[in-house]
Amino acid sequence: MSVIDKKKIAQSFGLAANTYESVAHFQRWVGDNLIKKIPECMPNTILDLGCGTGYFSKNIKNKFPNAQYIGLDLSEGMSHYAKLNHGPDCQWITGDADSLPFKNNSVDLIFSSLAIQWCANLPSLMAEIQRVLRPNGYFTFSTLINGSLEELKSAWAVVDNKQHVNDFFEKNDYRDAITASGLTIELLCEETKVLRYQKLTELMRELKGLGAHNLNEQRSTGLMGKKTLNTVISEYEKFRVEEGYLPASYEVLWGVLTKG
Repeated sequence: MSVIDKKKIAQSFGLAANTYESVAHFQRWVGDNLIKKIPECMPNTILDLGCGTGYFSKNIKNKFPNAQYIGLDLSEGMSHYAKLNHGPDCQWITGDADSLPFKNNSVDLIFSSLAIQWCANLPSLMAEIQRVLRPNGYFTFSTLINGSLEELKSAWAVVDNKQHVNDFFEKNDYRDAITASGLTIELLCEETKVLRYQKLTELMRELKGLGAHNLNEQRSTGLMGKKTLNTVISEYEKFRVEEGYLPASYEVLWGVLTKG
């Protein structure tokens, strides 16, 4: 994995706060399905880890109306947006998943949808989850793993040897970190989701609107010229399928963990 620049991540997602929900179709699909995977339980305290705009707070609170909901995000811009656009019965915090601002054994349920792929140290993350969860608590998460946006990575590889697409961990990296933390796996499975586009520029605009474009420290920082863009578009066209669309593949890892 390339080194992840957390400061850049926070800035990028903060700048995208106002446009995020208009392009977050895939993110909503993942989060809605993750809510369905939450085990039957009666939590008093719920942490939405990487809450973003707070979009899922309503559905989570509908599912657990008596629980205290806390949304935490690395981006101050995102947590501020969530506070302005959602009810006063939620608590919003800016913080880092690798160093959670909660006491030991203080949270019953941690929900995290498409956020922990931005954590560079999985053992540290899982140790923090284990520390904060109450005994018999649950950590229900979705994340992206290696193989995501493979078509885009392949198209860029023809242009140069610089990094233009975010790296993602392997499924086994998550399994190893979970095992080391002492958490118990109740579910850990992957699913491929293929999104459809008519033009590559649609995907690129979407990633920028999400704030999820290339955020690794090894990324190319120069402006992309027209010739370079046309080359990438031409290479990506090789992936166009018979049905007429350009695929963008995401490898989603679903997890349900518990603390014994």
